[in-house]
Amino acid sequence: MLGTLIYWLLYVGLHTLRLVGWFRWSVEGIANLPPRKAGGMIVAMNHIHWMDIPVVGAMLPFDYRLSWLAKSEIFQNPIADRFFRTMNVIPIRRGKRDVAALETAVEALRAGAVLLVYPEGHRSRTGVLQQGRGGAVRMAMQAGVPIVPMAVVGTEHGLKGTLTRRPVLLRIGEPYMVAPTPDGKIPPDRMEQLTTDMMLRIAALLPPERRGSYAQLPAPDGQPTVPMRASAGGSLHPG
Repeated sequence: MLGTLIYWLLYVGLHTLRLVGWFRWSVEGIANLPPRKAGGMIVAMNHIHWMDIPVVGAMLPFDYRLSWLAKSEIFQNPIADRFFRTMNVIPIRRGKRDVAALETAVEALRAGAVLLVYPEGHRSRTGVLQQGRGGAVRMAMQAGVPIVPMAVVGTEHGLKGTLTRRPVLLRIGEPYMVAPTPDGKIPPDRMEQLTTDMMLRIAALLPPERRGSYAQLPAPDGQPTVPMRASAGGSLHPG
């Protein structure tokens, strides 16, 4: 209950700043979101700055309240630990296959969570999409939930960029399912294919210069490849 209240207060505050025109945040593709009543889902998105989280949290409808995975180090302080757990944040040990954290995430998804995952594993210092990892694919298959690819541009300017009214754009792609395997396991070659497919869906939502190594590969069928450009007024839009 407390977590919901805190989330709502933050949500209203960010939306108020956006509605009065101070925060120039915009979103495309809201209609692509799976119906909330259908259950949990994974939001797979590029990662540029810590501002990515408030942006995607504020731009999605309130009933798509986010949960997300965060490095376990930020939970070491007892006050921070209580706050983040209240906010449905799941600690995970970076650089290791944290089975317990992944199982917790899968259970949350089965219970209806909207789980934000950064397949790159860490922030991109250049804003260019990095090589992806397959954790989101594995969790989606185990939980039986869709993956919703998303991409954000503009958060590289950080909080200062938002306060100085630089535009930020969140694009939402079409959701898709990962087909289960008979034994629940994913062979390495198949995992590589599924991870590349997921990253291509994210890359297709980014400007060409930010797609990294995925720029040289064809986008999955049905995915947009229209780049985002800045207009004369500084707003981002498909070009």
